Amino acid sequence: MNIPVKPEGLTFTDDQWKAIWASGRDILVSAAAGSGKTKVLITRMIEKVINEENPIDVDELLVVTFTNAAAAEMRHRMAEALEEAIADKPASVHLRRQLNLLNKAQVSTLHSFCQNVVRQYAYLLDIDPGFRVADSTEAALLRDDAVGAVLEDAYSSESPEAMYRLADSFTTDRDDQLIEKLISRLYDYSRVHPQPEEWLRRIPSQYEIEDVRSVDELAFIGPLKTAIRHSLEEAAALTGDLRRIAYMPEGPEPLGKTAEADLLWIDEAIRRITVGTWEETYEFFGTLKWTRAGAIRKGSCDEELASRAKAIRDVVKKIVGDIQEAYFIRPPKKLLAEIILMASSMHTLIDLVVDFGQRYEKVKIERGIVDFSDLEHYALRILSVEEDGILVPSDIANDYRNRFAEVLVDEYQDTNLLQETIVNLVKNGGEEDGNLFMVGDVKQSIYGFRLAEPNLFLGKYNRFTDESGDSGLKIDLNANFRSRKEVLDSTNFIFSQVMGARVGDIDYDDAAALKYGAQYPDKEIPTELTILYEDDEEDTDQSTMEMELTGQNLKSSQAEARYIIKRIQELMASGAEVTDAFSDKRRPLEYRDIVILMRSMTWSGEIVEEFKLAGIPIYADLSKGYFDALEVMIMLNTLRVIDNPYQDIPLASVLRSPFIGMTENELADIRLAAKNEPFYEALKRFRATGGAGLPMDTEEKLNRFFNQFEDWRNLARRGSLSELILQVYTDTHYYEMVGA
Repeated sequence: MNIPVKPEGLTFTDDQWKAIWASGRDILVSAAAGSGKTKVLITRMIEKVINEENPIDVDELLVVTFTNAAAAEMRHRMAEALEEAIADKPASVHLRRQLNLLNKAQVSTLHSFCQNVVRQYAYLLDIDPGFRVADSTEAALLRDDAVGAVLEDAYSSESPEAMYRLADSFTTDRDDQLIEKLISRLYDYSRVHPQPEEWLRRIPSQYEIEDVRSVDELAFIGPLKTAIRHSLEEAAALTGDLRRIAYMPEGPEPLGKTAEADLLWIDEAIRRITVGTWEETYEFFGTLKWTRAGAIRKGSCDEELASRAKAIRDVVKKIVGDIQEAYFIRPPKKLLAEIILMASSMHTLIDLVVDFGQRYEKVKIERGIVDFSDLEHYALRILSVEEDGILVPSDIANDYRNRFAEVLVDEYQDTNLLQETIVNLVKNGGEEDGNLFMVGDVKQSIYGFRLAEPNLFLGKYNRFTDESGDSGLKIDLNANFRSRKEVLDSTNFIFSQVMGARVGDIDYDDAAALKYGAQYPDKEIPTELTILYEDDEEDTDQSTMEMELTGQNLKSSQAEARYIIKRIQELMASGAEVTDAFSDKRRPLEYRDIVILMRSMTWSGEIVEEFKLAGIPIYADLSKGYFDALEVMIMLNTLRVIDNPYQDIPLASVLRSPFIGMTENELADIRLAAKNEPFYEALKRFRATGGAGLPMDTEEKLNRFFNQFEDWRNLARRGSLSELILQVYTDTHYYEMVGA
């Protein structure tokens, strides 16, 4: 590993410099928030391209980012660096060539990379090379149709008994909604695996346990016992709080003895689930009988403390009761017998999921559409071949391996197993001699709901070493250059108490804590933590601010916004001062000196409205803009339909628009004319078969649409886009409508 000496005057830390230059092995950079990981990643890319000793072309890098915005920023930064390098060496042919190659560089999200692979090699698959990516609404409708067809066929088959048994096990007597959810969820879970059907087919084997003699022999019982123990430990902690409150001055002392009795039982339950057998734990839960709460004489204690103590005990009883009802109602032998009985139903369920996946794929192929999961699986088919049940690189994957000098993955903690497989197919070597560079922070993994697998990151973090060895290289970047020391100290103080391996897969220890790396002026800046909570009970000791935020049935976003507004108003009225960033002099605080950071922009619109009502100037980069306005969306859908009328949702939008004006009932009648065909075919058949029987109003709408539609299609073939849009506005008078 040859790392050049860091020149004097550079602001990079030693670890950052190492991350920029290290090579020869797979490299995992664990980069904490504000540690400059984007700068490190981009600098590494730039240095590889402009390096005089062993330069590479910019299109020999595969850079996988998590968002399109991150990819665009990297391209922009790379272009700026190349222009600066060319200014220093204007005669360099290599540098000028890189600027020309930048548009061909593979700097994109993994989905975009997969899409490029699939479009280039679509002839190897049974799909239309002109496919488009379906929007979420369209995909959801197709999924609903597919799952409905699967269940309908299952019930109407020659031997529907297995389907009825499955329905009896999972549904109510009203509908099959629970089975539909199960099918959809299992399908989604399977799609993050490289071989989804194989993964699904392995599920029923968990129920084929004829040789198992006790519950403790089940493969999943260890993690289940751990989860139960964690819940019991939560109940024990709450009971300890109850006892503490009971023995406080003015506390409900009789509840203290109750808490002690509860704690004895819960502690024994924890011991049984930890070291005992499932049978012993089941028998112990059978003895559960809550001690009657000690009687509290009226006026003998503080009523609020008594109310809090009773509420805590109710929560404890619910936690323990839920455990008992979920796991210890059935005797162990009966539990094993029921698991065995479920095996056949699980085979039926998996057959339904596989059938659903095949139907869903077929209808997407017929419509020439794909979803994001399809892009990854199609790319996997192109990049791999199966040998003895193992996926190995195809000839095409080997071409990519020969092409890419390095593969760089940003936000690695949010990848899943399928994406990891694709990356490994196009990278070279193993962990000890590979060309994969990964950057991420498992503490910032928030996409579990998208089935990201942070254990991929953790596994490599635990395997890789700081120095040379038989595995990859691990580099920790935990110096924070973004925040003041006070902010970092507060953050570390809170997260060291609430984040651990149990809930976050990693202990927030000294290695994980954020280290101060910035150079702010030495000035004590206080930090605050405010928790807003709902409280229906009246509290005469509430502050004025709290009184204004409660009792009004406010949404969470409104409550947060009004609290922030109050704090800003207090700061502005207090005469607070700040150091001007340009003059470096003290001046009075202004609104523009205050920033509100949010976890996501979901609430931003509601918060902006609250600030406007309070008369506080605010700017927000809202997700909704020009193209989300209804009148613009209708025009865009009109252009989409002119281009391709076989797009159901845009077509329905145009038919419902003010210039066509079809009602919901009319659209329903059109759909009934051809239930299983594209809506455009149903529309044509409805018009053809309606004849003179159509209501005059409906016939007039249809004629207006088809006449205008044909004219627009003809103009689109021979005129410019601006002429087409003007003609649509002229024919429909829509410009005047929305203007009015």
